[in-house]
Amino acid sequence: MIGVLAMDRLVIRQFVFSRRALLAVALVGAAPLAGAEPVGERTGAGPFGPPLPLLAQQQGTAPAGDSLIDPSVIEELQAKPELGPRLVSDLSPEAEKIRRDQLRRRQKPVLPSVPAETKAAWFTSMMASSPMSMRDMFNIMTAKKKVVEGMSFDEVIEAMEIKANELNFKKVGHNEFWRDVGAITGLPTTRLEVLQFCDALVGRRMLDYSPEFVIFIPCRIALYEDANGDIWLMTLDWDVTWLSLAWHPDSQLDEALKRDAVRIRDVMEKIMHAGATGEW
Repeated sequence: MIGVLAMDRLVIRQFVFSRRALLAVALVGAAPLAGAEPVGERTGAGPFGPPLPLLAQQQGTAPAGDSLIDPSVIEELQAKPELGPRLVSDLSPEAEKIRRDQLRRRQKPVLPSVPAETKAAWFTSMMASSPMSMRDMFNIMTAKKKVVEGMSFDEVIEAMEIKANELNFKKVGHNEFWRDVGAITGLPTTRLEVLQFCDALVGRRMLDYSPEFVIFIPCRIALYEDANGDIWLMTLDWDVTWLSLAWHPDSQLDEALKRDAVRIRDVMEKIMHAGATGEW
């Protein structure tokens, strides 16, 4: 990478700070991957937190004992996968209050917006002291693999989908970007498609840590055909090992979440390797 070896301490600190928002991950699926810690085991409670009577006592929504909590409310807040996805806003008023109190205890609030002038000043300072170009910055944030010769675009997609399924990593989207480009320009174009994957539970925990992380989910792998006809696989490189250089206390993840971030990055690497080599 151009200039990376010449980066001084100030530049490294600025880069680490700027990468804080680029954890990734992300990205996220309906079921946890093999080896993931079930929420109940990790927290010592059910997937919705502490037992409801105890939670109500802790939050002042009920006195000692659960006699003032309607049993129907307690039942309403239990995990019921058979009912499918449910929204907090669809609960009864009493159940909604308890659930929102529960979420406020776990989730960090959305930070205030940063004024455009402040952003401009920060980026100006960072770019002025950095030896890297804008392209260098994009490149250093990217993990990429070149597909071996002989594999077609569709074969690459098939290999990645098979590997993702094997690893229990849910595919949640597929954007055929090239079709829009071709339809608008009317000209023949190279192929560009984006596959989206996700582990919903890890994504939810990342959002509890930083709601702003939502701009990075779900995880995406782009398939890019260059002018030579070569196919490249690219994704956001959210390697969390760089956090060891982070000086800010709010840049530290708890160990369980850090392990999950490393695990998901490894899964993304395996999916891309399958696509790039056809070895799934």
